Amino acid sequence: MQRHLRSRSARAAGVACLFAMASTARADESPTAPDAGALQASFGVAAITAPRYAGSDKTFVQAVPLLSVQKGPWFIDSLRGVGAQYQSESGFSASEAFHYDFGRVDRDSSLRPGSRTLKGMGDVTGSVVSRTTVAQRFNSILSASVEAEYSLKDGTHRGRYRAGVELGLVKKETDIVTVNADLHAGNAAFNRAYFGVSPAQSARSGFAAYKAASGLYAYSA
Repeated sequence: MQRHLRSRSARAAGVACLFAMASTARADESPTAPDAGALQASFGVAAITAPRYAGSDKTFVQAVPLLSVQKGPWFIDSLRGVGAQYQSESGFSASEAFHYDFGRVDRDSSLRPGSRTLKGMGDVTGSVVSRTTVAQRFNSILSASVEAEYSLKDGTHRGRYRAGVELGLVKKETDIVTVNADLHAGNAAFNRAYFGVSPAQSARSGFAAYKAASGLYAYSA
């Protein structure tokens, strides 16, 4: 009997703060209002709960460092990558960044998504990706955003897309609690890489062959 690789994932991913050493370094320590062009830096550590790989019903918890450095429109961020952001007074923002997609492995790993359940599927190669994000904040608690991400590795042609809303539940000087709801989609190359099963992969892994097409692959909240 052949197994089936989940081609669609409907899963909530949680992010919980394990230890926060929030520190902001500013080139200007005067008590006046913050200068938008001043150097700002913060760091911390978080515990992230996520599926072992896209479509998996098993999760793992990983401690990850959080780092954010920004000066004017330029930023270096452990979650967003390296790039620049435009922000208007009306709440509109747009950013372009580059970061690294670690792909997927067919064995258990503490550093990359993957599981020994996928043995025989082979690895999805990692790649530097470009990420474009456009967002609009409507008021103090509600915002919406869309995102497009493309692999820059020759021959991969993977594209991933996200659209979602964010609702702020608590916003204090030291604490922020938000709820996000997102839809995730991929082009044919992305969905084939992460959810498709070629005849050769089927013969090696025991998963039923499946040709994934472009479209929605997950929602998260």
